[in-house]
Amino acid sequence: MTTSLSGDRRHHDALAPASVRDIGRCIRSLPSFPGAGWWLLTAAVFVLNLGSMTGSSTLLGRSVDLISGLAVPGFGSGRDGFTSLLVAVGILMFLELITRPAAAYLIFSATRRLTVDLRRRCLAATLEAPIPDVLELGTGNVMTRLTKDIDTAYRAVQSIGTRFIVTTLMFPFTFVALTLISPWYLLLLILLPAIFAVPVKRTLNGLPAATNALSTAQARRNNMLLDTIRGMPTIRAFGVRAWATERLERNSWDAVQREADRIPLFLRLIGTGYLAYGLLLASAIAMSTHLVTQDMLTTGEASAAVVLVVRLEMHVFNVLVFTGEIQNALTALGRAVSLALLSDNAVDAPVPGDCTGCPEVRIENVGFRYPGGAPIIDDLSLTLEPGTMTALVGASGAGKSTLAGLIAGLQRPATGTISIDGTDTSTVPDTWTARQVALISQEVHLFSGTLREDLRMATPDADDATLTAALSRVGLAPDSAGWQRWLPDGLDTRIGAGNDDLAPEIEQQISLARIVLIDPPVLIMDEATSEAGSDNARSLEQAALAVARGRTSLVVAHRLDQAVVADRIILMDRGAVVEDGSHQELLAADGRYANLHARWSGPRDGN
Repeated sequence: MTTSLSGDRRHHDALAPASVRDIGRCIRSLPSFPGAGWWLLTAAVFVLNLGSMTGSSTLLGRSVDLISGLAVPGFGSGRDGFTSLLVAVGILMFLELITRPAAAYLIFSATRRLTVDLRRRCLAATLEAPIPDVLELGTGNVMTRLTKDIDTAYRAVQSIGTRFIVTTLMFPFTFVALTLISPWYLLLLILLPAIFAVPVKRTLNGLPAATNALSTAQARRNNMLLDTIRGMPTIRAFGVRAWATERLERNSWDAVQREADRIPLFLRLIGTGYLAYGLLLASAIAMSTHLVTQDMLTTGEASAAVVLVVRLEMHVFNVLVFTGEIQNALTALGRAVSLALLSDNAVDAPVPGDCTGCPEVRIENVGFRYPGGAPIIDDLSLTLEPGTMTALVGASGAGKSTLAGLIAGLQRPATGTISIDGTDTSTVPDTWTARQVALISQEVHLFSGTLREDLRMATPDADDATLTAALSRVGLAPDSAGWQRWLPDGLDTRIGAGNDDLAPEIEQQISLARIVLIDPPVLIMDEATSEAGSDNARSLEQAALAVARGRTSLVVAHRLDQAVVADRIILMDRGAVVEDGSHQELLAADGRYANLHARWSGPRDGN
């Protein structure tokens, strides 16, 4: 398999398009891939179509012999022969007309089913793939592959698929017909491809890179657009609309430039096509004239050869233009297939049983950096004791969220190991890690539907009493103000996209209720209560603490009052542990944490 994640997302796509071989392997494995009967029927239709085209062209040329008074084998001579020949030409043209839409129907119907299966395979692979791989791709990139790239391939088949097959087969059928007229035409069919093979191949070799660069630029633009829309409240609050617009404009122009880079390649193909066809036609006329003057061909046979070459004109340009479009479609299809194969990167190893009780989380010599950047974490080692709550504090950029993401399996450490209950997480599928470790961040996603349906995502067989108990544990009891204000229909309240927005603290309480239902042995809260207003912060923090009890918990603290209740506090700076101990121990040490706590608590004491 050729799908691989690259290192530098600034200049390259994070996931290279699949090879033609992998594309074929993936398409053949789809449930709707046509069987032998479809292939035989389609081949028969195309052979009938191409045979009719070349046959009618040959007969039209041979009509010159009948006009000249000569006989044509199978038709005789004179008026009767000419009439019979015209009838045969009409029958062949009729067959050509009816077989073309029949072939198109066979191709389109099969392609439509394949695109549905491929989209389903891509979505399943995204859900099953290692989380770091999906995050590295980015939401916009995944969406581009799931939608635009598959649609690009389908539209190419829909618009030029049948014509491309006809064009491709037209050349061998024409060459056979010319050879049957006279073997001398083989010289043209050998010399011309030899002359133009190198420039055409050189141009075609540049198309895949140019096409993938365009798709990558478009995916980057989509990522930026999604990021801008999601960050709209922050953009407005900080008054940085000009910056957001300039950033999006820069990425949009990059996509436009990548499109412009492809244009010279297509112009070169068209120019080569004009030259190649001009030489072919001139050479065919010259050779036909020579063969007639040497009495090696009749005038009708020479005319048939020229008609066959003339009918190639459209196909010569089709094959050049279509080649570019097919290459574009293949690149787009390769991008989609590489997504469909992404789950192949998942660890294939025996899956241990789930942790029982509160496990130990051990981080040993872990290092991490983003591509092209300085180390975020360097040789970090620490252990989260079973059943304890550890708080991470420190300035923005200290590496707190990065460490939380590494433990949760959202990123892979560059060096070192992370083990849960003695199991190295790099040796097991991330689905196992996800069952052991639950991560709650300040970004909460509620699925569109009823509250009951959302909560049952965590425990499908839970009854209403269990769901209500989970909500009550996090402060959303049926008699609470939050329930009365935001959940008027109780578990039947519709939430998520397309419904009324809930308050941030209500959304977080729902996410905490999911944790109660899942009951993971390890819980990580990455500033999970930071979005709550001051009036609701205390109740939400108490709910979070209630959920954290009885688990091995890690809290990325946004405020120090989230840290003081922890069993252990770790102060991080530049990816390293600066201070480590309980709240009282760190205050007694009178170090950086003590100074930080003094500044935080001072205004509360009126000092």
